[in-house]
Amino acid sequence: MLKIDVIGFADVLSRISMLTALQRGLALTLPLIMVGALALLFLHPPFPELKTVFADLFGPQFAPVLQILVSSTFGIAALLAMSGYAYVYTNLRNTRGKTPVANPVLSVMVVVTCFFVLVAPTDQPTLQAAISLSFGLPVALLVAIGATEVFLRLAKLQWLRIKSKSIGHEGMIGDVFTIMPAAGLTIIVFAVLKAVLLSLGSTDVVADLNGSFARALTSGEDTLGFGLTYIVVSQVFWLFGIHGPNVLQSVQDAQLAPASIANNIAVMEGQQPEFIFTSQFFDLLHMGGSGATIGLIVAMLLFSRSPSTRNFALLAGLPALCNVNEPLLYGLPIVLNPIFAVPFLLVPVINTIVMYLAMSADFMPLTGHQVAWTTPAIINGYAVTGSINGALTQGLCLAISIAVYAPFVRLSERVAALKGQATMKDLVAFSEQGDSRTVGKRLLSRTGDPGRMALAIAGDLELAVRQRGQLYLDFQPQICQRSGQAFAAEALLRWDHPVYGRVPPPVVIQLAEELGIMPELGDLVLDLACAQRKDWQGSVADDFMIAVNVAPAQILSGTLDKNVFDRLDAHYLPTHVLKLEITESTLLIPDDAALASLERLREHGVRIALDDFGMGHTSLRYLKALPLDEVKVDRSLTQFGQGEVSEHIISSILDLSRSLAFSTVLEGVETEDQLTRLLRLGCTRFQGYHFCRPQAPDKCLAYVQALADKAEQVA
Repeated sequence: MLKIDVIGFADVLSRISMLTALQRGLALTLPLIMVGALALLFLHPPFPELKTVFADLFGPQFAPVLQILVSSTFGIAALLAMSGYAYVYTNLRNTRGKTPVANPVLSVMVVVTCFFVLVAPTDQPTLQAAISLSFGLPVALLVAIGATEVFLRLAKLQWLRIKSKSIGHEGMIGDVFTIMPAAGLTIIVFAVLKAVLLSLGSTDVVADLNGSFARALTSGEDTLGFGLTYIVVSQVFWLFGIHGPNVLQSVQDAQLAPASIANNIAVMEGQQPEFIFTSQFFDLLHMGGSGATIGLIVAMLLFSRSPSTRNFALLAGLPALCNVNEPLLYGLPIVLNPIFAVPFLLVPVINTIVMYLAMSADFMPLTGHQVAWTTPAIINGYAVTGSINGALTQGLCLAISIAVYAPFVRLSERVAALKGQATMKDLVAFSEQGDSRTVGKRLLSRTGDPGRMALAIAGDLELAVRQRGQLYLDFQPQICQRSGQAFAAEALLRWDHPVYGRVPPPVVIQLAEELGIMPELGDLVLDLACAQRKDWQGSVADDFMIAVNVAPAQILSGTLDKNVFDRLDAHYLPTHVLKLEITESTLLIPDDAALASLERLREHGVRIALDDFGMGHTSLRYLKALPLDEVKVDRSLTQFGQGEVSEHIISSILDLSRSLAFSTVLEGVETEDQLTRLLRLGCTRFQGYHFCRPQAPDKCLAYVQALADKAEQVA
């Protein structure tokens, strides 16, 4: 029940544009966060001696360059996250509405302007803090949400839109001019808000907001209640992508840091430390960073079934070992992720209680030694307390973290799989709508999750076609009821994607056409089919055929015959063992070169079949004009009830096929009742689940041989 509720809750949250935009806006900062995290580790290595080593290796300019990297990444991340939110949210509003509201780039400009209006006037150091990830993110996200919403609402008001299609023959300038009043009013709204804040005595919005959070928590009491309250509030901030300890810096300055100093002095003077909750206590608690996420990384490596998840864990693991977990928070993501919210809050609470009890029971010494905050877990447990029991307690907390995170790793993958299945169904439905060559009907131009999945699959498909080995064929026999044997097997393309699982053939074909690699994919399928028929040589009848679907791009190239003959020659196969199946939609574009290519193939013994007959594309004149040997009746006509029009249509197709000397195969035969009525109509050749599902080559061969043995025994 919990799994179902969490999955449903996650789905509900994913439909809220504001939350989606927050998550994606923060995720857009991931590349610079990763660079900044690595720079931060080299700038503040876990062991001070490494600074000297780095200086000797890379020179005195190494540290200043690292500081520049940190300032250029973490230092401006709040500004970029705010811009990312405005861009993503505007795009979501544009795509989910009937008409676009505003240009997303203009939304970004308006939001950034509103932000600087709100934080200015200020001095340079304060301005730098306002745009940094560590201190400025709360205000940046609040401004992003408020300014974007105000701007888009104003932009929708028709009486605020200036009626102008273009200025100076430039369409974009016209778009900007149209919503200029809305942009100006939004900025004015934030200017008024700034005036109100100044009148109330607030000259530094960022510091005032962060300070108000911290003052509410500073109690001066060294109690479990204080420790739990501090850690929960800090973690809640992190769930929104906000650096909790930095927002609560006043608590650090007023209580935790002085407690650490007092403990350190006591140890140096040979006395017993007094305070449990110090800044170093929370450094011990945050193994891998806030949320004890080194436990999550280990859980991902041990329990995840997804290669991409394990690879990401390895990537995020290096900075996490030194307690930098922004790459994990924004990349997995944990931010605004309802599935990981529970363990992300629960693990630090449990670990706080465990360490508090261990210190209260005098099993684990109180913190009393200064250690760099980037010191890896377990090592810092020993170093900060000066006791092996400190490392043992931290090890216990790490084991608890792994155990708590593990089921949520599995749950997260289950939710991702369900979302992936739904998205894949969307892509399949879209790819099967009408003629795949319809203008504007492109998977790669779709937005949202379907578009992202299509782009990801498309890139991998190109590699799969070129490298080979990933794509393979299943085979479905075609049965002659009169002889009781299989006379052919249709080759069906399969692709098991390493992340998304089985990708349905319609999606593969559609993407291949959009990528322009359909000829290469078609040649690969033809080669695999011929190779398999060669492997079956001597195990099936000499006239047993392999049926291969041929794409429009292959036929319209005019060189199909050459490619086919080359493949047959390469595998030493006679032409009569190959059957090419073309769809009705292929014939919508008559082409003399294509028809001549088909004629040459048929003249040399390759059989030509018209697939999906009855879908409505083909006129009778095509049946007469094309070089055909066989008609395959579409499954939509075989799924009928007694006395329906489909029966009469099938009877007419059979009569027409006889008059034109075509053989007929009926697809989609799934039940005994279907088969009985089709036999009554005079049908003798079938393909469908009632006989055999598409199977791997060895299983298909076994089925074909079993039918042959049975027919021989009957004879």
